[in-house]
Amino acid sequence: MMYTLLIIFQILIIPKLDCNPPICEAKWSLQPSGTSQVLLGLSFTSQKKGYAVGTEGTIRVTEDAGKTWISQVSGTSDFLRDVHFSDALTGTIVGQSGLILRTTDGGQNWIRQNSGTTEHLVHVHFYNNKVGMASGQGGIILKTNDGGLTWIKQTTHTLVEIPGVYMISENVAVAVGFNGLILRTDDGGSTWKVKSSSIVNDLRSVSFSGNSGVAVGIGGKILYSNDAGQTWTVASNSIEVDLYAVQFLKTNQVFTVGTGQILVSADLGKTWSSSSSPAFGEDLYAVAFNSGMGWAAGQNGLLFTYNP
Repeated sequence: MMYTLLIIFQILIIPKLDCNPPICEAKWSLQPSGTSQVLLGLSFTSQKKGYAVGTEGTIRVTEDAGKTWISQVSGTSDFLRDVHFSDALTGTIVGQSGLILRTTDGGQNWIRQNSGTTEHLVHVHFYNNKVGMASGQGGIILKTNDGGLTWIKQTTHTLVEIPGVYMISENVAVAVGFNGLILRTDDGGSTWKVKSSSIVNDLRSVSFSGNSGVAVGIGGKILYSNDAGQTWTVASNSIEVDLYAVQFLKTNQVFTVGTGQILVSADLGKTWSSSSSPAFGEDLYAVAFNSGMGWAAGQNGLLFTYNP
């Protein structure tokens, strides 16, 4: 009897696997998104206002930190893969068959732009109000120098999909793609150089905080860089789920989301643990932060909010 009670006591005090304080408190909570469409991109302009985009031309907007959402008119039924707002009013959406939509009034009107490509665009990121890049299938990378009005195709010398691109400065950017591809430019996209990843897994997303960067992909592969993307090291991660998006919250704290998991690192991506959230099995495809708060979204309109 004493032996049985001891076993029960030990089970009760075993902590959640790979969950280490102070970064694993239950801070992620489910929120209704008001849609069953797959949500593929997120961008927040403040703690209160944000945008989510997804399948069937879905654009959702919140003005209360994600508690409630309303629809905006996209004018298309195409997949919308990502969204980025460079200020409170100016935003860009990219998607299916080279689609680019732009707003200068906070989404009241979305105007189609000429991308010059029919490749599916998967990701968009702006360094400032003028300079931004979009990437996608067929090795496509586009650059804008006028806030998204016009786009110029870059020469990447690859045909593999590039689902992630991040602008560290006006001239320095890093892009990641399938088969472990990592590209880096230090001349604003005029030339791109291949950087060694030491893996063959598809990479799906990349994010930076200063010179520190993290790239994530299929099979739980995570890489980190401390020199603005010049060199990359495979991180320690025992949770081998597919990872689709990564974003820094603080200088040294970064989150990644994927199939049934939200992971967090407090050491610039070197080691990772589960971040406490309600249990789920769907894919999360997007994560965003603003002023300490966070949001993650994915399949079937699934939406989480992070409030420390």
